[in-house]
Amino acid sequence: MGVITDEARRWAEREYPTREFHVDARDIAQFADAIGADDPVHFDKTAAVEAGYRDVVAPPMFPYVIRMQSYNLVRRDDLEADGSPSADVPPLPTRRAMAGETSLELGDPVVAGDTVTVEKRLAKMYEKEGRSGPLVFVEMEFIFTNQEGSVIARESFTRIYR
Repeated sequence: MGVITDEARRWAEREYPTREFHVDARDIAQFADAIGADDPVHFDKTAAVEAGYRDVVAPPMFPYVIRMQSYNLVRRDDLEADGSPSADVPPLPTRRAMAGETSLELGDPVVAGDTVTVEKRLAKMYEKEGRSGPLVFVEMEFIFTNQEGSVIARESFTRIYR
């Protein structure tokens, strides 16, 4: 096999910047509306407080919005043809990519007024032989915490190159 070069190994050792995202009620309402979540706790502070939250609360998949805005909103010149940020594409002899497994473990809910910190790291990069040739798996991990240090989500995302 040998598709993972020394250059790709050096690429895998780099560190990613930590990003912060301030969540406001409008962000939550827009996301809730977009996915059809009509529970008043996503739109009305009084309803949210009555349900035990300090402000409107985001639907469970909201951390995905935070990740996409924190790391994927880059200049158009910094995107691959498929819309992936070029900085996330390892220097390999191939650029054909497909999504692999994604898992998301949810913790505390996201509430308006939260400042969410996102840490990104490359968990591992490895090769396997596929029916059509070598495959390279790049597993990224994202950890989301709020201003109190509570974990709101852990995401693992695998991209496969061939």
